[in-house]
Amino acid sequence: MKKSRGGIKAVVIGLAMLTLQALPAAAAERPGYETYVVRKGDTLSRISGRVYGDVKRWREILKENPQVTDPNRIYPGDTLMVPVPATAGSGADAGVADAGSAAASSETAAAPAATGEQGAASAFSSPEAAAESGPETVAAAEPQVAEAQVEPPREHVRPTAVVSPALYRSAGHIADRLPALAIVASQDDRIILGSGDAAIINAPVTPGTRFTVVRADRRVFHPRTGANLGWLIRVIGAAEVTCRDQRTSTVALVAMSDSASVGDYLLPIDPDDVLEENALAASAKPGCVPAGACDGVIVAFNEEHRTAGEQELAYIDRGTAAGVAPGQRFTIYREVAPEGRVTVGEIQVLRAGAHTSTVLITNSIQEVQVGYLLRAR
Repeated sequence: MKKSRGGIKAVVIGLAMLTLQALPAAAAERPGYETYVVRKGDTLSRISGRVYGDVKRWREILKENPQVTDPNRIYPGDTLMVPVPATAGSGADAGVADAGSAAASSETAAAPAATGEQGAASAFSSPEAAAESGPETVAAAEPQVAEAQVEPPREHVRPTAVVSPALYRSAGHIADRLPALAIVASQDDRIILGSGDAAIINAPVTPGTRFTVVRADRRVFHPRTGANLGWLIRVIGAAEVTCRDQRTSTVALVAMSDSASVGDYLLPIDPDDVLEENALAASAKPGCVPAGACDGVIVAFNEEHRTAGEQELAYIDRGTAAGVAPGQRFTIYREVAPEGRVTVGEIQVLRAGAHTSTVLITNSIQEVQVGYLLRAR
């Protein structure tokens, strides 16, 4: 009986692997859709909550997945075609203009995207493309630190990092779409995977290739405009490919800060991305907030909370397209009627994407909330 059950499990996993290989290609042929890998504890309503921010829209997902004959029966490793929210592509910059002022200032005009963003985006295109390209290099933006205008000129001093390498490495980001590579099966059918465990991913990759293991936590919607900003990607560890098959690969998990499971994703590691290249300037008191349009909005925190405090991670709706670079500082403030502004604290940029950035709350006089406004220092 044990041998029979083991054989059935092997057949089921094998069929799942074949199905998983066909779905990413189909997703690429259907604009407006993306492939979601079911993880432990998922239900259609929970997936709907992550994708749309509304658990009642699960029928929209069910409609696009005729292979699901019973909406109460989906399993870790299953892949679903998920329609992208209608607000996708609205643009984060437009949200900032609406949040701050009816007329956006010339200081917030979009600039050309930083070199290397196109390469980074390919990690989210398809498993085949990710497997062929391997780890990609994205040039880290140099921090812009203004020197004091005094006579005689002072010698340039390299900024001092205010975060540990461990915190910097664990900082997630907001991505436009789900990654292509995903964990679709585990060693010995384990539910919880940690350092030293093996997992199977949905594409053939050269042994020795290293990845960052991430979790697609939820979609982030702009707190003021409702625009879809993308998926909140949380870093949970690293992995190295140990074996390549025709359609799948086996990876060994290492340096896990949280347990992984079927349904988590992999992203290429940037070998040139080191903490010293993204060092932050020392924190400073926010000061007053002059009149004018805001320079950004806090849209999410690392955990699914509505408030955060000092030394916690947050995400803003500004990136390299608006001139944001690692090390840049912003004052956090909130508006109080009539036409008043109260300074709340300060943030510094850790990582800058095209239209969103990961930041650290360096100081605050009260709890920071999603929707609070920012002013560049």
